[in-house]
Amino acid sequence: MLLELRIKNFVIIDSLTVSFTSGLNILTGETGAGKSILIDAISGILGEKVTTDMIRTGFDRASIEATFDTSKMPEVKTLLDESGIASDDDTLIIQREFFANGKGRCFANAAQIPLNRLKEISEYLIDIHGQNEHQNIVNIAKHRELLDSFGFLSNDVARVKNVHERLGSIRNRISSFQIDEKEKARRIEFNTFSIKEIDSAKLKVGEEDELRSEANLLQNAEKLFTEINASTDLISGEAGVIRNLKKAENSLARICDIDQNLSSILDAIREALYSLEDSSSTLRDYRNSIDFSPERINIVEERLNLIQGLKKKYGDSIEEILAYAEKAKQELESITSGDELLENLKSAEKKIVAEAKTIALALSEKRKSAAKKLEELVMKELGDLGMSGTVFKISIKRETSPDGDIESDDKRYILYPHGLDRIEFLLSANEGEDLRQLRKVASGGEMSRIMLAIKNVIQSADIVDTLIFDEVDTGISGRTAEIVGKKLKNLSRDRQVLLITHLPQIASMSDSHYLVQKGRNDGRVTTIVKNLNEREKVREVARMLAGEEVTDLSLKHAEEMIAKAGSK
Repeated sequence: MLLELRIKNFVIIDSLTVSFTSGLNILTGETGAGKSILIDAISGILGEKVTTDMIRTGFDRASIEATFDTSKMPEVKTLLDESGIASDDDTLIIQREFFANGKGRCFANAAQIPLNRLKEISEYLIDIHGQNEHQNIVNIAKHRELLDSFGFLSNDVARVKNVHERLGSIRNRISSFQIDEKEKARRIEFNTFSIKEIDSAKLKVGEEDELRSEANLLQNAEKLFTEINASTDLISGEAGVIRNLKKAENSLARICDIDQNLSSILDAIREALYSLEDSSSTLRDYRNSIDFSPERINIVEERLNLIQGLKKKYGDSIEEILAYAEKAKQELESITSGDELLENLKSAEKKIVAEAKTIALALSEKRKSAAKKLEELVMKELGDLGMSGTVFKISIKRETSPDGDIESDDKRYILYPHGLDRIEFLLSANEGEDLRQLRKVASGGEMSRIMLAIKNVIQSADIVDTLIFDEVDTGISGRTAEIVGKKLKNLSRDRQVLLITHLPQIASMSDSHYLVQKGRNDGRVTTIVKNLNEREKVREVARMLAGEEVTDLSLKHAEEMIAKAGSK
């Protein structure tokens, strides 16, 4: 529901704030006062085009802001969540800014959003019916949804969607198996070769690092031998450290009984001596193990070259090469055993197609039944609204294709997630005229009354919480005007209705009445909107009855009309 509208520097509006209520909100005022400007502003907040000439003269920026109660709009909350926009308190504030250079910005709860996202959100906020309408009802894409909701067919549609998804899934699997014989032979040959090449290499994880370390040792064997030999000689040779340490050990052993404090030093020398002897022995063993074999170098290098060649083909590491081989084995098994599996999948596909046919055709029949009922109800509404010559029809067609999923009546039809049917509302505004698309039939008040008729019938199925009607009363008067007012009143019981009217019969039925008039601010004309109290409402209805010359008689008549409307 639209709670508040704030407009700044828009056309002739200086600064304006209007708070709306639930029920029937009536806007009246003389021609040129600015009623249509309010509609244009609301259209702008819904994402419709706003031109630079709508910015108030003398200003380089205009802004429109609207606050909505979204407590009954789960779809809006979903869209906001998908966009990462906070919506914790069931309040949505939409703002648009327009600049003289042609640029603009959109915001939802202070978060900037692209215009296309604003339009997605606005589909659930307001429907405007009039000369410059933001109309959900004329959007062909919405006709099927409205008919399905009217006929309570959501469960049937869900079943079709489910079977459509299952059919798509199994066909994707079939497609993965359906390769021509040449491609099949090529893949078998390639995978067989790859598996054989990798398996014959007998690769081990970590092997490459080990081989590179060994290669480094083999390439530096002579240097290792020379340096270790020199080190061994310095440690345990004729003039080595060990021999000298043994001399030191013997000397200290002879004098320790003179001074016992030397015992600790002697122990340290002996410990060092033992350690050096162990190290010397280890070095000799290492020296003796050094491999000078050119054959081994060749073997290691050949192994490394083999691994490098496999890496170029199958992966950046031994792990990836082995994983490639495993995948190739699985694919090979799938190809070689695919014929049997393919037949099983095709058999399953036939069963799903048969199921889809039953469900989709049943849904089509239910839609035809619902469409007939909806046509009758809308036609009755149109008759009540003084449009008895108008014909309303619902077209239900199917799209044929040689590759269609569903065969019926010697034709093949395309199955969509929502079923087989393309649904469109058609209308003939005058007897004898061809049926045409809604948007091409009428304009202004006629279109608004057509929308009113449809809305009254399908209101329970309509997801939009706020409806705006502009010029709904064009070309009507008397009894018809009263009927239109009653239907608008009835419509407003379940949702918010904003209505611009020139008829006192309709204005008298308002829950809230707003007077739109011109005023002056800083010497310039501006639009003013006043929420009328009961006394002011009576006077405005009297003005609509009698013109500018409000008399006691017209006031009394206005009071009676309002009282009568309130008693219904």
